[in-house]
Amino acid sequence: MSPLRCALAGVLCGSIALSPLPVLAADGSLLSLRPLAPAGALQLAPAGAMLMAPAPAAAPAAAPVAAGNVVGLMRFGGDVDAANSLRAQVQADLETAGYTVKGVALDAQAAADKVKCRGTADECIGKVADWLIKGAKGGTTYNFLIYGNWSSDPTKAGSLVVYDVTQKKKIRELAAAGSIDDLILPLALPRELAASLKRYQNPPAPATEAEQKILAELDEPSKTPEELRAEADAIKKAQDQVDAGLSDAIDTSGVTVDLKKDFKAFCRNGPRKPRVNKDDPKDLRPACKLGPKFGYFQTRGWVALGLTGGALVASGIFYALGLAARGPYKDSVAKLDAANLDRTNPLDQVAYTSLASQVVADGNSMRRRFIGGDVALLSAVLLGAVLGVIIYQDRTDAKEFIRQEKSLKAISRLRPQNFRGGPLLGGRMQGVSFGFDF
Repeated sequence: MSPLRCALAGVLCGSIALSPLPVLAADGSLLSLRPLAPAGALQLAPAGAMLMAPAPAAAPAAAPVAAGNVVGLMRFGGDVDAANSLRAQVQADLETAGYTVKGVALDAQAAADKVKCRGTADECIGKVADWLIKGAKGGTTYNFLIYGNWSSDPTKAGSLVVYDVTQKKKIRELAAAGSIDDLILPLALPRELAASLKRYQNPPAPATEAEQKILAELDEPSKTPEELRAEADAIKKAQDQVDAGLSDAIDTSGVTVDLKKDFKAFCRNGPRKPRVNKDDPKDLRPACKLGPKFGYFQTRGWVALGLTGGALVASGIFYALGLAARGPYKDSVAKLDAANLDRTNPLDQVAYTSLASQVVADGNSMRRRFIGGDVALLSAVLLGAVLGVIIYQDRTDAKEFIRQEKSLKAISRLRPQNFRGGPLLGGRMQGVSFGFDF
């Protein structure tokens, strides 16, 4: 090449290397040459940008909330404080689940009154939804409406309802009764509400045949036809034995009771065990310090014994007093006889009447005392008969008690057969299981 061409080529190469090669775009911005597309297309760059190597691809922006996730959260009726607290928790859980929550300043019933609907909240919610969308600012479209009522009074059940505006149907209603002391329900209810809305929009796929087979075998694994037949035969045999009354029982008919010989084995040293209520069985253990004769006495026996003894003592006292009054009576009779008075003689009538009155008084006193003794003796006889019946019942009850105790001891001495044991493992329980046959 000639020196002129070499110089011209050097000037052109230097100008290309030192120049950004700006090109005026149609809209006034600058174009920069970047090898982005296979066809060598040009990409718009900000004004004043320098020619440089292709920048790495920018990180993708956060995905916007998918269409159909706008929830209109209405005010809840009922208790104001409890309803507002639950509404705030519902809003927080819905936003955490990815929903756009728009608050509605009216509850469902107040909104129904606004649209002049005379039905219940469930009957008027469709008109309320149309009214809310029609009057919404900025063209807001509610995909779902959530309304309900809540109270801290456990006698007033609350409910939360999710309404699909597009399909015009109620898709879920959660009913529960809250209380001031319940700290779990106000947290679990909003979470279940958000989860049910998610499941409604994205229902889980149906179980496959393999999964259905696994679910069917969870409670009891599959068995062979021989095992099923043997199990059915065993069940039928057991039913036949029950119907025929052939079930084996432990024979305790040979247990004998001797109240005198068995006294020391079953007596008690302390007081009787008190009864909690009338259905609680009596403590029939005899008292060791009273011996086998009086140890089996119950409270009623001691009462009857005391009354009988008191009647006997009373009869003895009355008879003694009657015998004591017999002497003065005899003396009065002797005085009357010794006076030798004629009751028909007017002169002797006054003296005779005086002596005869003393005889009558002493005789009545003696007679009353003997009658009291007779009454007390008859009462003692009747109470003695009652005491005998009570003693018989107490000893019969004691025999039955000792027989039951001896039967239980006899059963406890039986050695079990076919003892089985092994670990017990499960989803909710772990431990060791034991079994045996008598």
